[in-house]
Amino acid sequence: MKKKFLENFQEFDYLCNVNDFIDLYLEEYSVYHYDGWYWVINPITREWVVNVSDRGYTFFNRDFWKELFKFYPSIDSTNDILNWVVYKLKVPRGINCHPDYIPMDYDWRDEFVGQKIIYVMNKGELIK
Repeated sequence: MKKKFLENFQEFDYLCNVNDFIDLYLEEYSVYHYDGWYWVINPITREWVVNVSDRGYTFFNRDFWKELFKFYPSIDSTNDILNWVVYKLKVPRGINCHPDYIPMDYDWRDEFVGQKIIYVMNKGELIK
């Protein structure tokens, strides 16, 4: 995935908006809807990127976005994630947006891995 991204990235216009950049980076990811939640998941690696309720409550994969924003520096990455969620998933902009963990504070990563991802992919509606 990253090799393909890096090939396309070399031709990328730095003046484009952050939503276009995120779309390019997530080109091989799929969107699933299950039980009132949207999930953006790589169907091959089963890596999740963002999990958003129909009402806009948002969780994001901290490590994934940290890596992404190395290529496209952001002043406010949480705001950029929320803006992309509204743009891409057409859900209301929620006031709650949280990474899956913050070192020395909390760790919810086990809520977004393994069998749960497989279950969402198998039972959820494939949107894109």
